[in-house]
Amino acid sequence: MKRKARPFWSLVLFVALLLQSMGLTAGAQASTDTQQLSNPSVQISAAADYGLPAKTKDGLIFHAWNWSFDTITKNLPALAEAGFKAVQTSPIQGTKEDSMEGSKWWVLYQPTNFKIGNTQLGNRDQFKKMNDEAEKHGISIIVDVVANHMANAGGGNLQYTPAYNVDSSIRNNGYFWHEARGVENWDNRWQVTQWGISLPDLNTSNQELQNIIIGFLNDAIALGADGFRFDAAKHIELPNETAGSNFWPRVLGALDNKANLFNYGEVLQGGADNFAGYTSYLNLTTSNYGHDVRSAVGFGGSKNVDSAKSFNANNVSPSKLVTWVESHDTYANDKNESTGMSDQQIKLAWSIVASRAETTSLFFNRPTGGGKFAGRLGDAGNTLWQDPDIVAVNKFHNAMVGEGEYLRTQGNQILFVERGTKGMTIINVGGNAQINSETKLMDGVYENSASGGGTFTVSNGRITGNIGAGKVAVLYKAATQTPTISIDKAEGGFYTDSIDVKMTYSNANSASYTLNGGPETPFSSGTTVKIGTGSAIGSTFVLKIVANSAAGQIVKTYTFTKEDPRAGLTVHFYKPSGWGTPNIYYYNDSVTPVKEGAAWPGTAMKDEGNGWYVYHAQGWNQAKVIFNSGANQSPGPQSPGYAVQGEKWIKNGVITSNHPDGTAPTISIDKPEGAFYSDSLEVTLSYKDANAGTYSLNGSSQIAFTSGQKVTFGAGDAYGSTYTLVVTANNADKNTIKTYTFTKTQNTNKDITVHYFNPADWGAPNIYYYDDTLTPKKENAPWPGTAMQNEGNGWYSYTISGWNQAKVIFNSGGKQAPGAEQPGYLVSGDSWIKNGVITDREPEPVKTLVPVTFIIKNATTFDGQGVYLTGNVAELGNWRPENAVGPGQNHNYPDWIITVDLLEGEKIEFKAIKKYGNQVVWEGGQNHSYTVTASNPAVEFYFNN
Repeated sequence: MKRKARPFWSLVLFVALLLQSMGLTAGAQASTDTQQLSNPSVQISAAADYGLPAKTKDGLIFHAWNWSFDTITKNLPALAEAGFKAVQTSPIQGTKEDSMEGSKWWVLYQPTNFKIGNTQLGNRDQFKKMNDEAEKHGISIIVDVVANHMANAGGGNLQYTPAYNVDSSIRNNGYFWHEARGVENWDNRWQVTQWGISLPDLNTSNQELQNIIIGFLNDAIALGADGFRFDAAKHIELPNETAGSNFWPRVLGALDNKANLFNYGEVLQGGADNFAGYTSYLNLTTSNYGHDVRSAVGFGGSKNVDSAKSFNANNVSPSKLVTWVESHDTYANDKNESTGMSDQQIKLAWSIVASRAETTSLFFNRPTGGGKFAGRLGDAGNTLWQDPDIVAVNKFHNAMVGEGEYLRTQGNQILFVERGTKGMTIINVGGNAQINSETKLMDGVYENSASGGGTFTVSNGRITGNIGAGKVAVLYKAATQTPTISIDKAEGGFYTDSIDVKMTYSNANSASYTLNGGPETPFSSGTTVKIGTGSAIGSTFVLKIVANSAAGQIVKTYTFTKEDPRAGLTVHFYKPSGWGTPNIYYYNDSVTPVKEGAAWPGTAMKDEGNGWYVYHAQGWNQAKVIFNSGANQSPGPQSPGYAVQGEKWIKNGVITSNHPDGTAPTISIDKPEGAFYSDSLEVTLSYKDANAGTYSLNGSSQIAFTSGQKVTFGAGDAYGSTYTLVVTANNADKNTIKTYTFTKTQNTNKDITVHYFNPADWGAPNIYYYDDTLTPKKENAPWPGTAMQNEGNGWYSYTISGWNQAKVIFNSGGKQAPGAEQPGYLVSGDSWIKNGVITDREPEPVKTLVPVTFIIKNATTFDGQGVYLTGNVAELGNWRPENAVGPGQNHNYPDWIITVDLLEGEKIEFKAIKKYGNQVVWEGGQNHSYTVTASNPAVEFYFNN
């Protein structure tokens, strides 16, 4: 059967090649509506605003490991400010499972197709949005690509079998696969490229498969990608070797915009790697140098900066190398090659790597929080990349583009990286030291721009000064940079009376703003301007900001519109069979950052009968909506939401502006359900799109009514009486039933004192309170309410006198809690409200975290085995070895150090364990115990063998 299929595929290939000759590929043709190759001139101009190099190759790459597209988008301004020229994504292809746990990072490296979008990172629209926004900030986007293999069906005998959900056009084509067998001899080049690495290996020599890959890469380029990192490139054959193919020249040669792309391959050194052979086609990782740099700063051995001088790259030119301190593999794989590095060691090692000439360096972003795999896939990692020393070295790197390099040492713990005659970094991995060395720097006094501070003097070819232990000195005469301007709010509509806009600038000595052409007002960076107070709905505001420096002037203009907060979207959804109550998740990706309603999975919809559910999003004029219930979702994973405006009905994926099943009657009443405090309650019953209606009170017989008729109940009844009102309305096609419940409640007016813990970024809060169980609605002062009294320690209070209950909203400037269009917090007695949680007494202060250092003595290990700590609290993994903290850092073999942040006052039990892959050796004897205290934050114990 496969042979009979060949003529058909030959025809497909002919058509694909014909399209390609016309400047079209299957992937590009499919996305003509969104095709937009990166505009180098726009990106170069934006890069200059941040002092970034014009070319990706000359800059620094930030590896946003496991970050979603939206997370990257939100952080692009900060990444540019930190000096990163490029951001590398995790693989963007479909994945074999929807897991979001941090420990499941590997699912991103087991793709099921060559298409853009997955559950973990986001969809095509979010990918394009990220690329568009990156271009505005001068940042290049590098996409991690898995082209060597696909997802497997499981472990053991299934590891070389494609997963069931691999794209059927790939899975079912026998010509697309190598033999289902793993490499046995890593010194055999044929095996390295033709057999698998615990995953089903693709036959990358097949030109039909190559065409699929080309289409995928060009699709990513059309959406704004600026380059690619090829995973497992070492296992894809070169043309001039046994079992060689034209994969690299053919695939890379067919890429759109190829002259402006930055491509590199993961060619891990060792065995039959043919390392230098790849340089004819792409840049290369240099894993050996990463190991040497880690060693230089004392990780895994004694400190010796001499080991960081040679790139150890088989004589490959530094201009072809991508260097790193660590990669996601050295951090995340079972060998834990770099997992135990401290932040300080990473900073020192990065200062070496990023200071050097010619190479392109990659900074790996670790997950945030405690534990090796803390957080979820899609989340941002830790913030070490914003450390002042990291940023200072980054900016030094960017300022030194084109300068040569000269390395010197002072002893074996101080390294000088000189760049021409313009600048130098001094990396001190030892103790406090006096610097006295030869140098090529121009004479003068140089101020250290890293956190260690101080000055260094260059005179007659020598540099002198002092540097602290474990510190970096970054010395150069910085070029004057063009000013940058940013604000903290998205342009477009706002739905409150006013909006506070924080204006920030850098690299400028003066700045001013005007609003709607008014007077020019000077301001300092970080100033907030209030826009819109008291103005009419529909008013437009144009904020113009000007910043000046010796390098020139920059002007930015932002436009805002005051929208009607009562306006909104109404979305009706017909629930598919088998679904529970659907949630609606809605967002607007036409603004930056992306605006969203409640976080995934969104908000439960309201049942309106006959299989239909409804939700009203107040204050929104457009959105994309995704419906979900359990594992069900519409549209499906990796697909953008349905685009809606105004009122829409959605059934079976079809969007209409009118009810597709005919119009169902609607029923409404003029009183809120719940408690009422008068002797009786009068309720007006109304219906629409109906020709008849009936009601029943507390199970009575049906009584006919006409729309607008009133019904009264409760007179003379005891307090606590409950009333159930069932209302029915009919037309020729539909029948609607609504049920309302009321309780007669005694009005015991009293004083209610409300205490509110004010967020750190708020001014003094106001309290707005109301009671919508009464008619008309009772409220205190009009919005924004009344100023609260400062109680100290972040708490504010206000006493509501003579009220039985109230709903309260706190606000300050343009900020409020609960959020816009949300009901207030319900209070009926003295209440304390902090971070959205209501209590009837002041909550206990949050306990502080104490960094506790554990010294594990006499824990002997063999090569590759690590020492970890586990215990009875989440910070120690809850006794689960896979979540244990570590590995420990070698203190004085066989002693090990592990530092963990623990809650002060907490009593813990713990043990040390030894791990090698999945093999775990537990410490014997009783559990150790310790009560966390800041006055004694160290625990020393012997490993009980």
